[in-house]
Amino acid sequence: MAGPDGHPLLRLDRLSKRFGDRLAVEALTLDVAPGEIYGLIGPNGSGKTTTVKMIAGLYRPTAGQVLIAGIDLGAEPERAKGLLGYVPDEPFVYEKMTGREFLGLVAALYRVAEPVRTRRIEELLDLYALGAAADGYVEHYSRGNRQKLAILASLLHAPRLLVVDEPIVGLDPESAIKTRDLLRRFAEMGGSAFLCTHTLPFAEQVCHRVGLLMEGRLVEEGDLAALQRRAGLPDASLEALYLHFTTGRPS
Repeated sequence: MAGPDGHPLLRLDRLSKRFGDRLAVEALTLDVAPGEIYGLIGPNGSGKTTTVKMIAGLYRPTAGQVLIAGIDLGAEPERAKGLLGYVPDEPFVYEKMTGREFLGLVAALYRVAEPVRTRRIEELLDLYALGAAADGYVEHYSRGNRQKLAILASLLHAPRLLVVDEPIVGLDPESAIKTRDLLRRFAEMGGSAFLCTHTLPFAEQVCHRVGLLMEGRLVEEGDLAALQRRAGLPDASLEALYLHFTTGRPS
């Protein structure tokens, strides 16, 4: 599960997070290889978003490590975050800017120099055909267009690892397909993606492996075929497997 430099692009090593007396994530260990799309699934309150926020550096773990391409996020946060693109579950965008201005600001923060910056912004806008909308103020954007803008912003600095919490919430079917294809191309070019989602058909389409988180613990992990074998359900969809592992019902 390692890349040419010997490291997975993401490694969680016994990662834990406690809020007061509540243990939200407990000793979570997993690797994501270069070229792999990994999906974290689980019920509401299982610790998925907490995990994502620890990977993004927004929450400090109570115990354990987040390693990005072998770099300890806790010890070298700026260096590690430079390799990371993050899309939160609620798109963070500046409403009083145009979409193009917002992307320019994000690119500047990541020190993407001209003329690469302008070219990169135009290439990314083309992925969702957002060129015309990009000159309108973000405050007038739909929820779906804000989501697209947040995804594009996460890619501006050419990250090696993309971390996305609910990638297709608010997107119409065509845009969801474009997002699926974008993630696949990102992985084909050697990047890794870590997705947290409740949209199980999308996860089944795009993820090479999934992990099932329940009460902060990783209880199942593998590709679809491995999960089908463990459940004894050779033709089951990911939705059916999810119900089997979480409720004991196959469908």
